[in-house]
Amino acid sequence: MNTKNDRGFSLAELLIVIIVLMLVMAAIFQVIIMASARSASEQAKLDMFQEAREFMDQMSRDLRQAGYPTTRNFSAGVLTTPTANDQRVAAGLIKVDEGELWFEGDVDGTGTVSVIHYWLDPSTTNNCPCLKRSQLPKITGDPITGQTTPAYQTEVQNVQNTGIFSAFLKFQTGTPLALPIAYDTDATTMAGVDTIQAVLTVQSNLMDAQTRTKPVATLAVTVKLNNCSLATNGEAMSCN
Repeated sequence: MNTKNDRGFSLAELLIVIIVLMLVMAAIFQVIIMASARSASEQAKLDMFQEAREFMDQMSRDLRQAGYPTTRNFSAGVLTTPTANDQRVAAGLIKVDEGELWFEGDVDGTGTVSVIHYWLDPSTTNNCPCLKRSQLPKITGDPITGQTTPAYQTEVQNVQNTGIFSAFLKFQTGTPLALPIAYDTDATTMAGVDTIQAVLTVQSNLMDAQTRTKPVATLAVTVKLNNCSLATNGEAMSCN
């Protein structure tokens, strides 16, 4: 066989092939990097929404038990006086503010009345502003001044709005009440509240790969209170 004129690739041809391969590989890696970033941002968005949704569900369950058990669940003469101070009785709503919700109820179905605090921590460290929750057993004492200091745990991070909670005397026809309202200073108003609404806006930790902004989601929940209040007598939601 005559191989006199056979030859391989020249150095220039090899360099061109290598350059083309590098460009193709760079394009492929760029797509992979973008897909990975997109996946991470979508997962962060899902986690953010799920965290907020779980908070709303938790708060709704808690609120439906606010005020239970009431004085109506006990025989005459069993409870101490004043009855709202008795650790066996839930006084209902204690305080509602734009960034704070405070009430008593047997939220676990165990027969033990808990004092529940939801509070917006306005600090800007550790992924805050964030919503925190405290649940402690009620002790015999004044619902405002005689209870254990709250022990908070973070429920939702990166909260964007401050006006989270609203209270209504009649949700269908009324307007939100001026806040704050409290068990001790606004007893008549507190005993008339029949609905609590929460609106929560949260932001993701990660930036969206396409929009180059951090995704934001807003959720809202409205809860009609099931049980009466011990704040005062003679009002729409009063126990007496």
